[in-house]
Amino acid sequence: MSTIASRPAEPEVDAVRHHYEVGNEFYRLILGASMMYSGGYWEPGEELVGALDTAQERKLDAFVRHARAEGAEHILDIGCGWGTLMDRATRLHGVKRATGLTLSRTQREWIEGLRNPALTTRVESWSEHENPGAYQAAFCVNALEHFVSSSLPPRERTKRYRFFFQQVHRALAENGRFVLHTMTAEAQPMTREILADLKFLQRSEFEGMHIPHLHELAAAAEGLFEFVEVVNERESFARACRAWLELLAADRPRAVELESEEVVARFERYLDIFAYTLEDRFFNNFRVVLERKG
Repeated sequence: MSTIASRPAEPEVDAVRHHYEVGNEFYRLILGASMMYSGGYWEPGEELVGALDTAQERKLDAFVRHARAEGAEHILDIGCGWGTLMDRATRLHGVKRATGLTLSRTQREWIEGLRNPALTTRVESWSEHENPGAYQAAFCVNALEHFVSSSLPPRERTKRYRFFFQQVHRALAENGRFVLHTMTAEAQPMTREILADLKFLQRSEFEGMHIPHLHELAAAAEGLFEFVEVVNERESFARACRAWLELLAADRPRAVELESEEVVARFERYLDIFAYTLEDRFFNNFRVVLERKG
């Protein structure tokens, strides 16, 4: 396993580190052993918390299959979190090498602790990564929401998303697949509660985060990728948020000890916001499978 550090140039770096450089042990308390920060695939009748790790593993296995990544020589994980997808792909699915991009130094430290020689972690923005045609498959699991600033006008946001898809296109080998898991926003009537909660997310937890509209992504990927599959999995992400809230509540004194009352209260509020906005269909969470053109 190797680690490569660079100086991130992206404006979102401080906002990302504000959220993701809360201690790894705090995240382990919330996320469980899987250390996966996205929706899982529960089967009917499974316990919400009891089956959390299994649900996450089931999801990752499906992602690898959708990407046709079994036995791949090299895969890329953009916004790789704590390395769970890369680690599982190399240990269980025959992937030879995996490179992960993150802006979080504490996530890099966690991945180093996995002691998997097949993993390379780069503290680097997606926009700086250059390794043309090197990857048979790429993944971006609930990280795209941090990549485009909400302060940009709509046309500039689309240009930024276009640049993102161009970067992924360049990184992939011919006919390589890209599995994108991302929240999207629906045009819904705004209540005072939602407005207040969105302001909290923007100002206190995920500064500058823009949750895209599906049409922005479709326009940005046009001509670069063929859309193989688009599936709305909002319920699976809402269930994960509820599971994380239960785990946090079950060991709240320890969470406060690890961080602070202020941090715990922030996480409780933002997880509840995501859960109810997904449940009320204000936000979506799409699994998008794309295949490289050209």
